[in-house]
Amino acid sequence: MPLGELEDEAMGKILLVGSDITTRSSLDEMIANDDFKIETAASGFEAGIQAESVHPDCVVIDFVMGREEALMIAQNLKKNGEYEDTVLIGLLSDEDNASGFDRTVFNETFRKPFDAALLAERIRTLVNRRKQLA
Repeated sequence: MPLGELEDEAMGKILLVGSDITTRSSLDEMIANDDFKIETAASGFEAGIQAESVHPDCVVIDFVMGREEALMIAQNLKKNGEYEDTVLIGLLSDEDNASGFDRTVFNETFRKPFDAALLAERIRTLVNRRKQLA
C-alpha cells in the first residue's frame, strides 16, 4: 500500500549540486534505494529552489561547477536556519586545492576520484546521526 507523502517524509533526501553524469550515476547506484531519494541541481540558483522544495537531509556540492559558486551555495545554506541540521559534503576536484577556504562550512569533503561506496556510507552515517540528535 503506497503511503504517498508519509513515505516521502520517512525517506532521506539528498540534493546533488553541479555534479557530472559519472558522479551522479555512481552515487545513484550506491545509495538510491528505499532509504534515500536523490534530487539534482545544475546551478546555485537551481540548488536554492530545490533546497526550498525538497528540504534535503544532505547536500552534496561538486566543485566541478567552480569553487566560488560551490562555496557560495554552502555558505548560503549554512546561514539559513532552516538548513542548520543539513549535512553538507563537498566534492573537490583534483585541480582544486583544499586549502584557502574555510572547510568548516562542510561536514565532510571528498577528493575526486573517490570511492562512491565510501561516500554513500558516510552520507548514511552523517544523516542518521543528525536524525538521532534531532
